[in-house]
Amino acid sequence: MDQINSWSNCTLSIGEEVQQKEKIELHDAINNYQKLEVKGKGSYGAAYLAIQLNTKLQCIIKVIDISNMNNKQKENAICEAKIMKDLKHPSVIKYYESFFENVTNLCIVMEYAEKGNLEQMLLEYKQNNEYLNETVIIDWFTQLCLAVKYLHDQNIIHRDIKTQNIFITKDNFIKLGDFGIAKEMECKEQLCKTSIGTPYYISPEAFQSKPYSQKSDMWSLGCVLYEMISLRHAFDAKTIEGLGIKILRGQYPPIPKHYSDELKNLVTKLLVVDPNKRFNINDLLKQEILLIGAKKYLEKYTLHLQKAKINTPNNFNACKLEELRMSLESQLGLKKLQDYIQQIESDTLDFNNDLSEKTIRDIELLIQLEKQIF
Repeated sequence: MDQINSWSNCTLSIGEEVQQKEKIELHDAINNYQKLEVKGKGSYGAAYLAIQLNTKLQCIIKVIDISNMNNKQKENAICEAKIMKDLKHPSVIKYYESFFENVTNLCIVMEYAEKGNLEQMLLEYKQNNEYLNETVIIDWFTQLCLAVKYLHDQNIIHRDIKTQNIFITKDNFIKLGDFGIAKEMECKEQLCKTSIGTPYYISPEAFQSKPYSQKSDMWSLGCVLYEMISLRHAFDAKTIEGLGIKILRGQYPPIPKHYSDELKNLVTKLLVVDPNKRFNINDLLKQEILLIGAKKYLEKYTLHLQKAKINTPNNFNACKLEELRMSLESQLGLKKLQDYIQQIESDTLDFNNDLSEKTIRDIELLIQLEKQIF
């Protein structure tokens, strides 16, 4: 678990408060991008595939029209950018920048996952009458679990984990995205009271508008895993009332028999109606099938980083940044590293600190690389 903790906590924690729209600078940053095509549309905006003109980097620009939003909705839109800004983890969609294109359009620029989302991928398998290989399921689900552990360790509840918000890169790495309704908690014991989320994946306690915790995300993880295995929703009905009955009873169709008992057991540990008896993320990652999955993933990701170093200087810097951050967090711990970064950036580092000259140089290099890349 120590190795898993190191990777799932591979960056700085959330520290900023949500700012009001007026405090975010209006500028012409949109001119640095060329929109190529629409990738998705929603009630309040659209997501565009774009290219950054200077670096030629492909990215997604999420354009959110806040003109018809109430104050709470506007706050949530700005909160998404603020939460994403400080999330840096291999299994979470990267944030690049955010800005107001004009007085109504908030733009969030983020990483592009070339293979689309998991919902689309599962639909293709279903249309071809094929099931995912168990090895692929374990690999992808392990990455998703590491992303959720990272969030939960930062006291963040995603609140909308579903196949549509899980993205796949060209190298078959999983990225969790869409933090539009994510909630940062003051502590792990704090409960949410707002019933939001996608009905197919909503937990029994949230469905009943009861206070809920990070365990609500765990239920959603169970729904996603069931869907990866069975290529259908765990809970489905023609009406919201019928769906609610099935969710509250925890009744779902049997899992296909050709999968291992170990994999099926993960579903049963997650889709438990009583949140007090439901696995938390640490319970889940202690299961042997996911410990093995995490080890294989770390080997695959390390090889990916090594190959990326050879390709381009920019990729090399990204790999160097990842390795340096992991090394410093292992050496100092997440909280101390965050404090030292803030002190160095504000030029308030105490001369009587216990850092070696090399460690100070490494932190300065970390700051420099982050500015170059992000």
